[in-house]
Amino acid sequence: MATPKSDASSSVYRIKITLSDVEPPIWRRVEVEDCSLQMLHGVIQDAMGWENYHLYEFHIGDMAYTEPRAVDEDNRSAVDMNLSQVVGQKSMAFDYVYDLGDQWTHRIEIEAVGAPEPGVHYPRCVEGERRCPPEDCGGPARYGALLDAIKDPNHEAYDDFADLIPDDFNPETFDPSRVNRVWVSWDFSDPKSGPSYDQAGQTKPDAEERRTKTKAKTEPKSAAQSRIARNDPCPCGSGKKYKKCCMKKGKDGNFEDD
Repeated sequence: MATPKSDASSSVYRIKITLSDVEPPIWRRVEVEDCSLQMLHGVIQDAMGWENYHLYEFHIGDMAYTEPRAVDEDNRSAVDMNLSQVVGQKSMAFDYVYDLGDQWTHRIEIEAVGAPEPGVHYPRCVEGERRCPPEDCGGPARYGALLDAIKDPNHEAYDDFADLIPDDFNPETFDPSRVNRVWVSWDFSDPKSGPSYDQAGQTKPDAEERRTKTKAKTEPKSAAQSRIARNDPCPCGSGKKYKKCCMKKGKDGNFEDD
């Protein structure tokens, strides 16, 4: 595949991505030309090391933007909002939430806007620190427990958490060049054309197996565990629709498309 060419007339946005509620901090600094929020979602996924399994939302002002298939009266399509429009609204910092169940919130800060450098391919990952948490490990609080457990093979939760992480998992390492090697061969006119960052070195069935194990440990086994559509009554008994109640609060394990 030919290396995609950047449009020399477009602006370049330097963006810092910081995973909230996690210590020590996990962050990335990337540079990207003007693009839709849908495209920025793909950039964040690769830069952080997520595997694009779950829904996401950008929260800008009082509006949420998400992928087109999940749009309803409470949000808008991420395809219809560009970075240049966000900056035009003077929203230089906003939140990106990935996996509405685990609630991985990222603070997105637009640090600078400038002209592209001659000969530089964008997007590019400039720097960052620490590896992204494993998919489906339970959110920030549970990730902290995971880090404590995997340091000690005798820890009572070591075996449970070990099932969730790749064999080569090192929470302290991050290599920007690995992200850039993926991006240089990805045709950014097609967000689905390239692999995600952490797929190098592992197969999809392994990741799916980890997700199945996590669900088995965290979901109650009951006949009432049938999957719930967004417009169904919320199972908590509030009388509200599911999307207006527990799903909106981040408990999306039962989410299915209408």
